[in-house]
Amino acid sequence: MIQRDFYSILYAVESERQPEKNQPDCFPDLALDKLFSSFTDLSGKIQPVFYTPLSDERNIRYRQDVLRDVERYQQVFSSFANTLNLIASQMNGLRKALHEYGLLSYVEKGMLFNAAERYCGLVSFLHQANDRNLYRSAGLCGFSEYLDSYVTSESYTVLQREVTSLRLAFKEIRYCMLIKDGTIRVRKYENQADLSEKIISLFDRFGHGKARDYRQKPAEIPFAEHVENAVLHMVSQLYKETFSRLESFCKQYMQFEDRVLLRFADDLRFYLFWIDITIPLKKAGLSFCYPEVSSLSGVISASDTFDVVLAEKKGGNVVTNDFAIKKPERIIVITGPNRGGKTTFARLFAQIHWLASIGLTVPGTSACLKLFDTVYTHFGKPELASLENGKLQDDLLRLHAILGKATSRSIIILNEIFASTVTDDAVKLGLLMMDKIAETGAAAVVVTFLDELALHGPETVSMMSTVDSSDNGRRTFKICRKPPDGLAYAVQIAGQYGLTYSTLCRRLLNGDNGSSHVQE
Repeated sequence: MIQRDFYSILYAVESERQPEKNQPDCFPDLALDKLFSSFTDLSGKIQPVFYTPLSDERNIRYRQDVLRDVERYQQVFSSFANTLNLIASQMNGLRKALHEYGLLSYVEKGMLFNAAERYCGLVSFLHQANDRNLYRSAGLCGFSEYLDSYVTSESYTVLQREVTSLRLAFKEIRYCMLIKDGTIRVRKYENQADLSEKIISLFDRFGHGKARDYRQKPAEIPFAEHVENAVLHMVSQLYKETFSRLESFCKQYMQFEDRVLLRFADDLRFYLFWIDITIPLKKAGLSFCYPEVSSLSGVISASDTFDVVLAEKKGGNVVTNDFAIKKPERIIVITGPNRGGKTTFARLFAQIHWLASIGLTVPGTSACLKLFDTVYTHFGKPELASLENGKLQDDLLRLHAILGKATSRSIIILNEIFASTVTDDAVKLGLLMMDKIAETGAAAVVVTFLDELALHGPETVSMMSTVDSSDNGRRTFKICRKPPDGLAYAVQIAGQYGLTYSTLCRRLLNGDNGSSHVQE
């Protein structure tokens, strides 16, 4: 009797929210589409898991605990998942061939038997490596109990016994091939001399140390499959009983893979993918942590966090940042010079919330994040002549749609909105926007050139992208909690044109009018 209580290492219970089939609208703005694009979904069931935030803390902790166990025993689980996925892919191909042609060739029957034998070896390998006392997660403890039950079940033990017995029968098959004038004849082996030993002995005299191995691994399906099938047909006439057993085996075990094990292997790939993403970044000196996620926490914070997509692109060479907001604070407004990391910071704020919501580790040494219902983003788009609406009207329509749907559990990311209108109008519209965001109760990050928005109210936190004043305004890419001063970009421009206080004083003393620095 197989234990059936175990369901999945992705969901604590089967009734968890159904995965979204379509990529969320926010993914392109957050670069999450690029992050998850390298995941190859063989079953078509795992990619939607990246699209679907979990609805409560219990399920998030369930995945976090599983991820910890998978990290500890990555090599075993990776080997199992990769091998079982290959076996499943091969078996799907054989079942498709049977459906299309109504029968399997001798080569395909051999492939099916080899896949079944490999499957039994793989299950035994995992069972020998399995020890429920080593696991700390409910998910893997549940799977461990299922695996113990499965390997002692009648269905599996009969399969394993049939595979072992049939392999022994195949080992008794010995035959000779007689090839002459393009004709092949097959007969039973009758103690003829083994010429291969004589050939090896003859060529041993030409050996001079270790030679290069020119042997090539044959393709899974032989190039001359029709020849091999013909030979096997003749061999089957010499060993009718054994090949009759093979025929019966193939009819009985066209679907020998256990569905729970197949789902387990698919689920593992979700965790293994993320581990593969984080390993090189950890080696580059960056940190990942298991965040606290709650709908009740009055604090949203992260230390040493970063944009994981940018970090992948830069080989880990990125600047980390911190943030912390406490009730009644809910809205971070970021000002400062262009190309100083403001947009990257806004993006990473939503990135780490999304990663946490699907049960993965997040960039940083520690994090306390908000359990959300939806992430809404509004990133600036270039104005197109083909659009009926102007840039400002397009901004307003998109913003109206977001604020009409956002709740107190939402996350809103707005990047350089109202940049297409004059400053006075932008300030008026921006302050109205801040009123509406505050009314929703959502957590938000607003990147803007308008200092006035950073002083909106008690729910607002001002942060700035900083520059190195001693190095002609070089961007540090550090986003710090500080009130807007409107000076960082001005100082950088003044330095570029030789108009800083120290430079002007030096020129006045030297009688230099600075004309070489002025551009029309």
